[in-house]
Amino acid sequence: MINGTEKYLGTVNYLSRLYDFCNDKLFGGELTKPVITVQRDERNKTNGWWSVKKVWKENADDEGEHELNMTAQQLNRPITAIAATMIHEMCHQYASVHNMQDTSRSGNYHNKLFKKIAESHGLTVECEKTIGWSVTSLTAETAAMIDEFIKDNPADIIYRLPVFKGESVKTSSTRKYVCPVCGMSVRATKEVHVQCVDCNQLLQEE
Repeated sequence: MINGTEKYLGTVNYLSRLYDFCNDKLFGGELTKPVITVQRDERNKTNGWWSVKKVWKENADDEGEHELNMTAQQLNRPITAIAATMIHEMCHQYASVHNMQDTSRSGNYHNKLFKKIAESHGLTVECEKTIGWSVTSLTAETAAMIDEFIKDNPADIIYRLPVFKGESVKTSSTRKYVCPVCGMSVRATKEVHVQCVDCNQLLQEE
């Protein structure tokens, strides 16, 4: 690859245009664009996330802005799948804007309110035992709409390879888990699933 930085910036710009398109077509343009990021998921499991708190600031006095992340390893999927993830996270944004509690069990479980929001914004929803109504995909109508977007916006996206065990060197058997939003951390001697209650985010292994 050459001009990697330019291609990365082009990827973020493409995701920004996709957000604008989905906001206009599915949410009536009512959502305010957050900071759209491309970050890696240390466990290669998450397609994306929405930060409940405003975690991006210009200065100490700035109110800040939310983050909508599209996981770097998952950008090698078809644009329709990427769009499904984008809309999924926008549904969380919609719930946040309207003060709706769309997850339960400390944020791990997508409840029936999330299902209702997602189904009213172009997604089909299936239930998975451990995470609830979280398995989303595009309806046929939404997929056709995204196909039209793709025709006008040919994809030129780069992606990151999965995180391999050798990328981080562990000096002990202790694992450190960090909240991707506020940075709160805990340590454990085995693999655990820990939730940051303040940020409604699963902690990620560092």
